[in-house]
Amino acid sequence: MNIGLDIHGVIDAQPKFFAKLTKLLAEEGHQIHIVTGQKWDNVKNELDAHGITYHHHYSIVDHHLNVGTKMWSDDKRGDGWWMSKEDWIRSKGDYARNASLDIHIDDETSYAPYFPDSCRFVLFLDDMDAISKIFPKR
Repeated sequence: MNIGLDIHGVIDAQPKFFAKLTKLLAEEGHQIHIVTGQKWDNVKNELDAHGITYHHHYSIVDHHLNVGTKMWSDDKRGDGWWMSKEDWIRSKGDYARNASLDIHIDDETSYAPYFPDSCRFVLFLDDMDAISKIFPKR
C-alpha cells in the first residue's frame, strides 16, 4: 500500500507514534510518502530527528518552483512561499493521483476534495482521537 503523511499537524503532533507506525508499515512492505507544503530542505532533518521512516517525499513548494508555477516569497528567509490558493490546495491531490496513494493522512480538510477516489483521505486531529473522520468516496 502507498501511504501519504503530512508533517505539520500530523507527524509533528505525535512524532513518537508516527516513528513507530512508519517503521512497522515499512517492515510490512508498505511505501511511506511524506507530503508537505514546506520546502524539503526545511523539513528533512526534522523527520530524521524524529526517526520517521519514509521512501518518497513531495514538497508543494519544491514541485511548483521546479515546474515554473508563478510563485513569490515575502519572507527574507525564503520559506514563506505564496501562489494561487487553487494551485496550492490541489497539489497534494495531484501528487496522490500521480503516486497512486491508497491513503493519505492530513490535518487540513481543504485538501480532501482534490484527492482521487482511489485514495482515502483521513483527517487527523492532534489530540490522539487521531483519525476522526474518513471522507467517503464520491
